[in-house]
Amino acid sequence: MANFQTHLNTSLVISTGLSVFGYMHDLYGIITAVFCVLIGTMGGLLPDIDLESSTPAQVGFFWASLGVATLMAVLYAMHRTGADVLVHTLLIWAVGFCVVRLGVFGLFSYLTVHRGMVHSVPYVAMCGLLVVYGSFWGLKTTAFVSWLFGVFLFFGGLVHLLLDEIYSVNVLNVSLKRSAGTAFKFYERKKPWRYFILYTLIAVLVFFAPDYHDTWRVMKALAISLFELGEKLPLPDELLERITQHLP
Repeated sequence: MANFQTHLNTSLVISTGLSVFGYMHDLYGIITAVFCVLIGTMGGLLPDIDLESSTPAQVGFFWASLGVATLMAVLYAMHRTGADVLVHTLLIWAVGFCVVRLGVFGLFSYLTVHRGMVHSVPYVAMCGLLVVYGSFWGLKTTAFVSWLFGVFLFFGGLVHLLLDEIYSVNVLNVSLKRSAGTAFKFYERKKPWRYFILYTLIAVLVFFAPDYHDTWRVMKALAISLFELGEKLPLPDELLERITQHLP
Protein backbone atom coordinates (compact mmCIF):
# COMPACT_ATOMS: atom_id res chain seq x y z
CA MET A 1 0.00 0.00 0.00
CA ALA A 2 1.00 3.64 -0.36
CA ASN A 3 2.87 5.19 2.56
CA PHE A 4 1.80 8.13 4.71
CA GLN A 5 3.74 10.75 2.74
CA THR A 6 2.22 9.59 -0.55
CA HIS A 7 -1.32 9.76 0.85
CA LEU A 8 -0.67 13.17 2.40
CA ASN A 9 0.88 14.73 -0.69
CA THR A 10 -1.64 13.31 -3.16
CA SER A 11 -4.72 14.26 -1.15
CA LEU A 12 -3.27 17.72 -0.50
CA VAL A 13 -2.58 18.37 -4.19
CA ILE A 14 -5.98 17.11 -5.39
CA SER A 15 -7.92 18.92 -2.64
CA THR A 16 -6.05 22.13 -3.35
CA GLY A 17 -6.73 21.87 -7.09
CA LEU A 18 -10.46 21.25 -6.63
CA SER A 19 -10.75 23.95 -3.98
CA VAL A 20 -9.00 26.54 -6.15
CA PHE A 21 -11.19 25.55 -9.09
CA GLY A 22 -14.36 26.27 -7.11
CA TYR A 23 -12.90 29.49 -5.72
CA MET A 24 -12.05 30.71 -9.22
CA HIS A 25 -15.68 30.18 -10.18
CA ASP A 26 -16.78 32.40 -7.25
CA LEU A 27 -18.64 29.61 -5.45
CA TYR A 28 -17.12 30.50 -2.06
CA GLY A 29 -14.58 32.71 -0.36
CA ILE A 30 -10.99 32.10 0.61
CA ILE A 31 -11.81 30.85 4.14
CA THR A 32 -14.16 28.18 2.81
CA ALA A 33 -11.57 27.24 0.18
CA VAL A 34 -8.90 26.73 2.86
CA PHE A 35 -11.25 24.57 4.93
CA CYS A 36 -12.00 22.47 1.85
CA VAL A 37 -8.28 21.82 1.40
CA LEU A 38 -7.83 20.86 5.06
CA ILE A 39 -10.88 18.59 5.13
CA GLY A 40 -9.97 16.94 1.84
CA THR A 41 -6.45 16.27 3.09
CA MET A 42 -7.84 14.79 6.31
CA GLY A 43 -10.06 12.55 4.20
CA GLY A 44 -6.97 11.33 2.39
CA LEU A 45 -5.56 10.06 5.68
CA LEU A 46 -8.83 8.85 7.24
CA PRO A 47 -8.89 5.15 6.19
CA ASP A 48 -5.60 4.44 7.98
CA ILE A 49 -7.03 5.19 11.44
CA ASP A 50 -7.78 1.45 11.75
CA LEU A 51 -4.02 0.83 11.95
CA GLU A 52 -3.01 1.90 15.47
CA SER A 53 0.67 2.21 14.60
CA SER A 54 0.00 4.49 11.60
CA THR A 55 0.77 8.21 11.73
CA PRO A 56 -2.88 9.28 11.11
CA ALA A 57 -4.10 7.08 13.97
CA GLN A 58 -1.43 8.15 16.46
CA VAL A 59 -1.66 11.87 15.67
CA GLY A 60 -5.42 11.91 15.15
CA PHE A 61 -6.26 9.96 18.31
CA PHE A 62 -3.90 12.11 20.39
CA TRP A 63 -5.32 15.45 19.24
CA ALA A 64 -8.91 14.22 19.40
CA SER A 65 -8.38 13.02 22.97
CA LEU A 66 -6.66 16.28 23.86
CA GLY A 67 -9.51 18.30 22.38
CA VAL A 68 -12.27 16.36 24.13
CA ALA A 69 -10.47 16.44 27.49
CA THR A 70 -9.82 20.18 27.19
CA LEU A 71 -13.46 20.85 26.29
CA MET A 72 -14.63 18.85 29.31
CA ALA A 73 -12.27 20.77 31.60
CA VAL A 74 -13.29 24.17 30.22
CA LEU A 75 -17.01 23.41 30.53
CA TYR A 76 -16.50 22.27 34.14
CA ALA A 77 -14.43 25.34 35.07
CA MET A 78 -17.00 27.72 33.55
CA HIS A 79 -19.70 26.53 35.92
CA ARG A 80 -17.71 26.07 39.12
CA THR A 81 -16.15 28.38 41.69
CA GLY A 82 -14.09 27.77 44.80
CA ALA A 83 -10.58 27.11 45.97
CA ASP A 84 -10.44 23.56 44.62
CA VAL A 85 -11.75 24.32 41.12
CA LEU A 86 -8.26 24.31 39.58
CA VAL A 87 -7.36 20.92 41.07
CA HIS A 88 -10.70 19.43 40.04
CA THR A 89 -10.38 20.87 36.53
CA LEU A 90 -6.91 19.36 36.06
CA LEU A 91 -8.17 16.04 37.39
CA ILE A 92 -11.12 16.05 34.98
CA TRP A 93 -8.78 16.90 32.11
CA ALA A 94 -6.42 14.02 32.97
CA VAL A 95 -9.23 11.49 33.46
CA GLY A 96 -10.99 12.64 30.30
CA PHE A 97 -7.83 12.31 28.22
CA CYS A 98 -7.10 8.81 29.52
CA VAL A 99 -10.68 7.63 29.06
CA VAL A 100 -10.90 8.88 25.48
CA ARG A 101 -7.38 7.92 24.38
CA LEU A 102 -7.00 4.59 26.17
CA GLY A 103 -10.65 3.68 26.52
CA VAL A 104 -12.64 4.85 23.50
CA PHE A 105 -9.86 4.86 20.92
CA GLY A 106 -8.20 1.85 22.50
CA LEU A 107 -11.46 -0.08 22.10
CA PHE A 108 -11.75 1.16 18.51
CA SER A 109 -8.25 -0.12 17.70
CA TYR A 110 -9.01 -3.45 19.39
CA LEU A 111 -12.26 -4.00 17.46
CA THR A 112 -10.98 -2.95 14.04
CA VAL A 113 -8.45 -4.54 11.73
CA HIS A 114 -6.45 -2.84 9.01
CA ARG A 115 -8.08 -3.03 5.58
CA GLY A 116 -11.39 -3.88 7.29
CA MET A 117 -14.65 -1.89 7.20
CA VAL A 118 -12.87 1.38 7.94
CA HIS A 119 -10.98 0.85 4.69
CA SER A 120 -14.15 0.80 2.55
CA VAL A 121 -16.17 3.19 0.40
CA PRO A 122 -19.35 3.11 2.55
CA TYR A 123 -17.38 3.90 5.72
CA VAL A 124 -15.78 6.92 4.04
CA ALA A 125 -19.24 7.97 2.82
CA MET A 126 -20.61 7.74 6.37
CA CYS A 127 -17.76 9.92 7.66
CA GLY A 128 -18.51 12.47 4.94
CA LEU A 129 -22.16 12.57 6.02
CA LEU A 130 -21.13 13.06 9.65
CA VAL A 131 -19.07 16.06 8.53
CA VAL A 132 -22.19 17.44 6.80
CA TYR A 133 -24.18 17.09 10.03
CA GLY A 134 -21.43 18.57 12.19
CA SER A 135 -20.95 21.53 9.88
CA PHE A 136 -24.65 22.28 9.37
CA TRP A 137 -25.94 21.88 12.93
CA GLY A 138 -22.71 22.42 14.84
CA LEU A 139 -20.96 25.21 12.93
CA LYS A 140 -24.24 26.61 11.52
CA THR A 141 -22.92 26.78 7.96
CA THR A 142 -25.26 26.77 4.97
CA ALA A 143 -26.47 23.50 3.48
CA PHE A 144 -24.27 24.10 0.43
CA VAL A 145 -21.08 24.61 2.45
CA SER A 146 -21.91 21.68 4.74
CA TRP A 147 -22.29 19.32 1.79
CA LEU A 148 -19.18 20.83 0.24
CA PHE A 149 -17.13 19.91 3.31
CA GLY A 150 -18.62 16.40 3.36
CA VAL A 151 -17.89 15.86 -0.34
CA PHE A 152 -14.28 16.98 0.06
CA LEU A 153 -13.77 14.51 2.92
CA PHE A 154 -15.37 11.76 0.83
CA PHE A 155 -13.23 12.53 -2.23
CA GLY A 156 -10.10 12.58 -0.07
CA GLY A 157 -11.00 9.17 1.32
CA LEU A 158 -11.62 7.80 -2.18
CA VAL A 159 -8.19 9.04 -3.26
CA HIS A 160 -6.66 7.09 -0.36
CA LEU A 161 -8.49 3.88 -1.26
CA LEU A 162 -7.63 4.18 -4.96
CA LEU A 163 -3.96 4.82 -4.19
CA ASP A 164 -3.79 1.68 -2.06
CA GLU A 165 -5.37 -0.34 -4.88
CA ILE A 166 -2.91 1.11 -7.41
CA TYR A 167 -0.03 0.15 -5.13
CA SER A 168 -1.44 -3.40 -5.02
CA VAL A 169 -0.39 -3.87 -8.64
CA ASN A 170 3.11 -5.19 -9.27
CA VAL A 171 3.81 -3.21 -12.43
CA LEU A 172 7.13 -4.86 -13.24
CA ASN A 173 5.75 -8.40 -13.16
CA VAL A 174 2.26 -7.34 -14.29
CA SER A 175 0.65 -9.17 -11.39
CA LEU A 176 -1.49 -8.44 -8.35
CA LYS A 177 -0.24 -8.46 -4.80
CA ARG A 178 -2.13 -10.26 -2.03
CA SER A 179 -3.53 -6.92 -0.84
CA ALA A 180 -5.36 -6.35 -4.15
CA GLY A 181 -9.08 -5.78 -3.67
CA THR A 182 -8.87 -5.12 0.07
CA ALA A 183 -8.72 -1.30 -0.13
CA PHE A 184 -11.38 -0.05 -2.54
CA LYS A 185 -14.38 -2.17 -1.59
CA PHE A 186 -18.10 -1.81 -0.96
CA TYR A 187 -18.79 -5.08 0.86
CA GLU A 188 -17.19 -8.08 2.55
CA ARG A 189 -18.91 -11.46 2.43
CA LYS A 190 -17.58 -12.36 5.87
CA LYS A 191 -19.30 -9.35 7.48
CA PRO A 192 -22.83 -9.16 6.03
CA TRP A 193 -24.56 -7.81 9.14
CA ARG A 194 -21.94 -5.16 9.81
CA TYR A 195 -22.28 -3.81 6.28
CA PHE A 196 -26.08 -4.02 6.51
CA ILE A 197 -25.94 -1.80 9.61
CA LEU A 198 -23.45 0.53 7.91
CA TYR A 199 -25.59 0.97 4.79
CA THR A 200 -28.72 1.41 6.92
CA LEU A 201 -26.99 4.15 8.90
CA ILE A 202 -25.96 5.87 5.65
CA ALA A 203 -29.56 5.75 4.39
CA VAL A 204 -30.84 7.29 7.64
CA LEU A 205 -28.19 10.03 7.55
CA VAL A 206 -29.04 10.89 3.93
CA PHE A 207 -32.76 10.95 4.69
CA PHE A 208 -32.41 13.46 7.54
CA ALA A 209 -29.55 15.45 6.01
CA PRO A 210 -29.91 19.11 4.95
CA ASP A 211 -31.04 19.81 1.39
CA TYR A 212 -28.49 18.65 -1.17
CA HIS A 213 -30.10 19.66 -4.48
CA ASP A 214 -28.16 22.91 -4.92
CA THR A 215 -24.89 21.13 -4.15
CA TRP A 216 -25.70 18.37 -6.63
CA ARG A 217 -26.44 20.88 -9.40
CA VAL A 218 -23.19 22.74 -8.68
CA MET A 219 -21.14 19.52 -8.68
CA LYS A 220 -22.54 18.51 -12.07
CA ALA A 221 -21.82 21.97 -13.46
CA LEU A 222 -18.28 21.90 -12.06
CA ALA A 223 -17.67 18.51 -13.67
CA ILE A 224 -18.86 19.86 -17.02
CA SER A 225 -16.73 22.98 -16.64
CA LEU A 226 -13.67 20.94 -15.66
CA PHE A 227 -14.19 18.62 -18.63
CA GLU A 228 -14.37 21.63 -20.94
CA LEU A 229 -11.12 22.99 -19.46
CA GLY A 230 -12.36 25.94 -17.48
CA GLU A 231 -15.29 27.18 -19.54
CA LYS A 232 -17.78 29.45 -17.76
CA LEU A 233 -19.69 27.58 -15.10
CA PRO A 234 -23.12 26.68 -16.54
CA LEU A 235 -25.20 27.77 -13.56
CA PRO A 236 -28.28 30.01 -13.48
CA ASP A 237 -27.82 33.34 -11.70
CA GLU A 238 -30.48 32.57 -9.08
CA LEU A 239 -28.64 29.40 -8.01
CA LEU A 240 -25.29 31.19 -7.79
CA GLU A 241 -26.88 33.94 -5.72
CA ARG A 242 -28.50 31.45 -3.35
CA ILE A 243 -25.43 29.32 -2.65
CA THR A 244 -23.06 32.28 -2.25
CA GLN A 245 -25.13 34.14 0.33
CA HIS A 246 -23.21 34.69 3.60
CA LEU A 247 -20.20 32.67 2.42
CA PRO A 248 -16.81 33.66 3.91
